[in-house]
This record gives sequence, structure tokens and C-alpha cells, in this order.
Amino acid sequence: MMGKWQTMTAGLALIQTNPKREADRRIWRVAGPAMLANISGALVGIVDIWAIGHLGSEAPLAGLAVGTFFMINLYVLFSFLYMSTVGFVAQSFGFGRRRQIIEVTMRSLVMAAGLGLLVALLSPVLRELTVRVWNPSPEAAEAASTYLGIRMLSAPAIFMSMSIEGFLIGTQRARISLGLDLILNALNTLLTVTFVVGLGWGVAGAATGNLIAEWGAAAAGVAWLVRLIRPARSAATVRRAGFWHLAHFREQATVNTFLFMRTLCVQIVFAMMSVCGARLGDEVLAANHVLLQLVFVATLAIVGMSSATQTLIGEATGAGDRALFYFWSARTAFWSFVVAMAMTLVYGIGGGAIVAAFTNVEGVLAAAERQLHLVALWPVLAVWSYQFDGIFIGATSAKPMLWGAAAGALVFVVLQRLLVGPLGNEGLWIAFILFFITRGVVLVACYRGLGQKIGQPRARENDVSRVAF
Repeated sequence: MMGKWQTMTAGLALIQTNPKREADRRIWRVAGPAMLANISGALVGIVDIWAIGHLGSEAPLAGLAVGTFFMINLYVLFSFLYMSTVGFVAQSFGFGRRRQIIEVTMRSLVMAAGLGLLVALLSPVLRELTVRVWNPSPEAAEAASTYLGIRMLSAPAIFMSMSIEGFLIGTQRARISLGLDLILNALNTLLTVTFVVGLGWGVAGAATGNLIAEWGAAAAGVAWLVRLIRPARSAATVRRAGFWHLAHFREQATVNTFLFMRTLCVQIVFAMMSVCGARLGDEVLAANHVLLQLVFVATLAIVGMSSATQTLIGEATGAGDRALFYFWSARTAFWSFVVAMAMTLVYGIGGGAIVAAFTNVEGVLAAAERQLHLVALWPVLAVWSYQFDGIFIGATSAKPMLWGAAAGALVFVVLQRLLVGPLGNEGLWIAFILFFITRGVVLVACYRGLGQKIGQPRARENDVSRVAF
């Protein structure tokens, strides 16, 4: 059977003879499953809301909202585990460094397990802090504390799954990544419905269903990883003295630190959108919440395409092939724009109907429709920040990503102060869009320097054709 490396080499040869067709196939082999996986992942929260929403009381649903908000932000803040892994693995994949792929993946798993264990140990403090910040009713606070007390025990599983996903995308196995997400959603749906609806466990049942599903998906991911890498090889890697050398961990940790700080800047802007919207009244707050769901859906599609950018740019960077680096940058940019334009057309033509499906409150509908034109423009204006994020993730050049996010956050803070007064909610959305534009502009400015760092193609290791994965 032709090995994975032989398949990749054959693919590169086909790109030379029929560039666009073969390149597009390779892009969509990653982007298609990644988009489906993103959409599938969004269903986890919907199942919880459906189950708890039928208990006949507001307090459990309010507690679930607090707990879910915390878990989503925890997941996003630690997504650097995925981003750094996919970049380092894709580069090793491009250069044919089999052992380095294993080492990067195992180190990422060690860091993920350690950070997840730390979060689990700190769960009493974190859940108390979360409840105090939100300050819900006593009944909702109790529900939130119960939910978080159970859910945070899955932190090691969630973080390890990020590292495994990084390995799978980095080695261009997006279908397996999709399969793991489907396992997670199937388990979560079955268990949550059983525990909440069937057994009447309430919020604790929803949290327990998530806990078991997340550990089950992580176990399935580890099983796939063991099958691909082989136990003897992974054990030998961990036993090597060089594996535990701090310099190797420091390299990944440095990239992780920049990515964490970049993500923190992004999350601060999203949080400020809610806070600033709340100051404009309940109708605006509710309208912005609905509109941000449209932004979230568009993001799922755009980030799916970014997954293809990350792994293909990483492959070109690892191979030291500057021409291939520019080729993948241009081709993935084309498809990212196509996806973004499709979302813009959908929102431009049917945005009103989509908003009406979320709510029938006239005041909220009117407030949302006034900003719908800006939301429709958001995908084609924001896509470049995600596209160039994907390029810099693949090249494991995280510092410019931090610069872009920090500059964008500063622009947002300044503009929302200047524009919200005279323009109201429209000024807030203009500042929000300019946050993404600023990120894209900074990364575009850094892009040329990044490309110049890519060397000429290097010879791969002699045993490339026998790489098992």
C-alpha cells in the first residue's frame, strides 16, 4: 500500500501538472470535514439547552447559561494547544521528520494533560469566582456551581482532544477529526437526554453527560493516535532523555504563550461587545446577542477553511518550499473569500428571516435589523484576519498574531468610546468590524517578511516512504 508520504509526494506532483484542480481537492479534503466538525461541535450546547429548557423553571437554564459561558471561554482560551500542535506537526510532516511529529504530539499531550489537571484542581476556586462575577439568583447560582463542578473535571480530556485534533489536522486527517466530533456529539446527546429527561438529574445530568462524552471522545482520539503512531514507538519517544529537555518544551510553550495572549485579546473584545450593548438597553443587548450568533455561524465556516490553510502552509514551511508557501497562501485565500462571500450573500438576502427565526419580539427585531447590513458585510471584511491567522499558525509565527490582536483590541476600545455616543449600536458594530480589519492589516504587513524566511526545498529523511502515518 502506498504510504502517506508517497501519497503526499504524488499530490505535489499532480499540483505541478494540474495546479488548481488537485490543489482544490487537497484544500477541501481538510476544509470540508473541518467545517462539518465545527458545526457538529456547536450542537453540544444546543442539546443541553433543549434538555434543561424543558424542566419548567428559569433557574436551571440561567445556571446552565453561566456554566456554558465559562466552559466556552475556557475552551477558546486554551485553543492554543490545537493551534501550536497543528503548526509544528504540519511542518514536521512537510519535512518528513517522523520522529519529530511524534515528539511534538507527545509533548503537546503532556502539556494538555498538565494544564487540564491544574484547571480541574482549581475548579472550586474558578466556579466560585464565576458565580460571584455573574451574581445570578441563589437558585441559578447553585445550578451553575453544580454544573461547573462536574464539567471542569473534563478539562484534561478537552485539552488532550485539542492536541490530538492538532495532530490529525497537521497530518491532513480531517475525516478522523470529524469522526471524533461525531462520537462526542452522539454520546453527549444520548447521555444528556437519558440523564436529564429520563432520570430527572437536571443540571447535574447535563454536566455528567458532557463529562462522559468528552472523556469518551478523548479516549477514542488516544486510541486512533496509538493506532497511527504505534505504542512501542510512542513509548520509546517518551523514554528518550532528549524528549524531556526543557528547551524543546520551551519552544512550544513560547508559541503557546503568544497564542494565549492573542486569544485573550480577542475574547476581551467579544466580552466588551456584550457589556457595551447592555449599556444601550435590553433591546440592543438582546439584538446583539442574536446578531453575534450569525457571526458565530459564519466563523464556523471560515475557521474550517483556515484549518486547510494551517496544515498546507505548515507543510510548505517544513519543506522549506517558498514557491509552495505562496501557492497555498493564494489558493486558500481564494477559497476563504468564496466561503466568506457566500455567507455575506446569505445574510444580505435572508438575514431578516434568519433573525426572525431567533426571536419574535418586535423591539429586538427592529434593533437587530438596523445593524443587519453590517453583519452581512462582516464575513468578507473579517475573513482576512482568519486567513492570515491560518498562515501564521502553519508557520508557527505567533508573535505577529499577538501584535494584530492587541492592535485590533486597542482600535476597538478607542473607537467604541468615540462612536457609540453619536451613533449608538451602529458605532459599536463599526468598531467591532474594524477590530478584525486591523488584525488583518497587521498580519498582511508581516506576511512578506514571513515568506522571505521560508528557505529552499530541503531533502527529506531517507525513511520517508516508510512513515506509518
